[in-house]
Amino acid sequence: MAIPASLLAAFRAVGEDLFAHRLIGGAAGNLSARTAEGLWITRSGARKHRLTEADLLLVPLEPDPARDRGASVELLLHRAVYQSTDAGAVVHAHPRTAVALSLVLERIVPLDLEGRFYLGEVPVLSPASVSASPEAAAAIAAAIPEHPVVLLRGHGAFARGRDLYEAYARMSALEESAEVLFKQRLWEGA
Repeated sequence: MAIPASLLAAFRAVGEDLFAHRLIGGAAGNLSARTAEGLWITRSGARKHRLTEADLLLVPLEPDPARDRGASVELLLHRAVYQSTDAGAVVHAHPRTAVALSLVLERIVPLDLEGRFYLGEVPVLSPASVSASPEAAAAIAAAIPEHPVVLLRGHGAFARGRDLYEAYARMSALEESAEVLFKQRLWEGA
């Protein structure tokens, strides 16, 4: 099945923006979008700033080892978001400042107006394994219904949205809020 042109365009735009705004590097991060047929997700190792139709894979919402082959290693975590919310899309990225703060904070509480409005509080989750694990999926499934974005300590963030654009906007807001918080803490310490 071919991916709809508008959805491919959204994957490309969001992948390019994530890379351009330094929210991911190289082939890091992953994106997915729910459709009536299942979910489209980036393939493992795909360069998000140069996505082609071949870099996207349609998989079912329930695990299927044969059809899941080649999908991002974080597929389990994307499914956790879809199974616990009505999200239409998920963006997983590694926003540098937010990840740095996740090493020392239990939650990101934005100081800036936009962050407070769009994010509220962003919990920092600390499962035994923070990548592609059942523990990480369970932690995300428990927290993401109440929070549009969650952070995995020292790893990265997962943002949900109605579509890829909204999920990206939330990821971007997280990094902006993290930068403001970080700079405010530096200022207080000076």
